Amino acid sequence: MKIAVFVPSRPHFGNILTQLPFFCALKTEYPNAKIEVWSKFEQSKILLTVDTISSVINYKKFSFFHLVNELKASKYDAVYNLYSGSDKVHAAIKLSNIKQSFGHSSNTLHKYCYQHHLHINKGFQYIANSHLSLLNAVRGKNYTPNIIKSLIDTSIPKESLGLTLLPGGGAGDYKRWALKHYLATAEQIAIHYPELSVINWVLGPDEKHYEESIPSTISNIPTKIHHSPTISSLIELALSSKLSIANDCGPTHIFQMLTVPLITLWGWKSQEASPYNTMSEWFYSHENSWAIAPNEVDKCINSITVDKVSSLALAQLRR
Repeated sequence: MKIAVFVPSRPHFGNILTQLPFFCALKTEYPNAKIEVWSKFEQSKILLTVDTISSVINYKKFSFFHLVNELKASKYDAVYNLYSGSDKVHAAIKLSNIKQSFGHSSNTLHKYCYQHHLHINKGFQYIANSHLSLLNAVRGKNYTPNIIKSLIDTSIPKESLGLTLLPGGGAGDYKRWALKHYLATAEQIAIHYPELSVINWVLGPDEKHYEESIPSTISNIPTKIHHSPTISSLIELALSSKLSIANDCGPTHIFQMLTVPLITLWGWKSQEASPYNTMSEWFYSHENSWAIAPNEVDKCINSITVDKVSSLALAQLRR
């Protein structure tokens, strides 16, 4: 079987990671299928680093008729469209005459483009669940984002006594709680919760210079720095963490989707772009998740105090 999947036109690491549960579930449903991702960005090739898809086709420069012709020539057995906002893609799928066609969007007119169309409003739920909702509706299943655990070997239990800190924020400084705050919080936690076995730091390319400021131990607890870890490494790290504290950055989605204990810190970009609007689609709320936003007066992520974060962290650790 040969399946095409159109993904949203978003190149950022976090956006792509939220597609992972869909592909894990799709592979479960069609274990022998050749799954080809149609994307406008080369960054989607990140999906090739885990065993979920066969190839990525970049159609950014395709005209509408070129897109239709390529879909016809590829002779797909089925197509799933996660790119709800593109009328061009909806129409191209209709004209390509692929027998099994599935898509979701907020526009009821798109139902005429598919064998099965799911009406869904943007921002109604965590984005990984929005992607999964289409497959769940088509296949009559109830997949959840933590299916990404299937990407690693979970047969050997891992010790869950690590504190993991993710101080990244590629979208800008408004998403970055200062490193000095993370260091002070880690020290407060280590002093009052000495049972921790390690303090992990996840650093991306933009945080590489943080390494020189991170000590080898914090209150006698060893630290370990993870530079741009792979998706599999992030999953293993999340599952070995007693608690994680993170900015709203790409790798944080792995921790959210696995529903491990997590505190996320949210920035306020402007008075017109509060974190509450973003959270409706990008924060995955569960029993052990916590969201901390800046205070209303300052509207700045660094107005969040160390005491507030460390107090909440210790409360979660002792639950």
